[in-house]
Amino acid sequence: MRILIIFISFFLISCEDDLDCCTMPPLYNLELRYNGDRLEFSRISVLSNPASSPAFPEHAFDFNSNNESFEIYGLKNTIDVYVTLSFFCTADGENHTKEVKADFYEDRTTVLLIERVIGCEPTIQVIYE
Repeated sequence: MRILIIFISFFLISCEDDLDCCTMPPLYNLELRYNGDRLEFSRISVLSNPASSPAFPEHAFDFNSNNESFEIYGLKNTIDVYVTLSFFCTADGENHTKEVKADFYEDRTTVLLIERVIGCEPTIQVIYE
């Protein structure tokens, strides 16, 4: 019984020192908006620290719609996050990727807005709502 009390006391004391152990990681919202038919998006990857080795994305989502919303938990960094979009281009029949830097905020949605495509090259505007 004493060991259990000691363990619980130790756990509660450590939580007071480090509040992160007792709270949920922050939630970030990401949205892709594209209403055209030239690009068919299939995957989005989020990498908040490209200097880490190996540089694997913390979050990757497969999808089959050009207008999608994603919830991301626990980004290590929220400024200048690398977001990579993978897509098929109907104009040349090939797969492509496009990378963009974006910031993430707990109280705002990060939107990747694509209104213009030249050839198979989308112009991605990052907006915050």
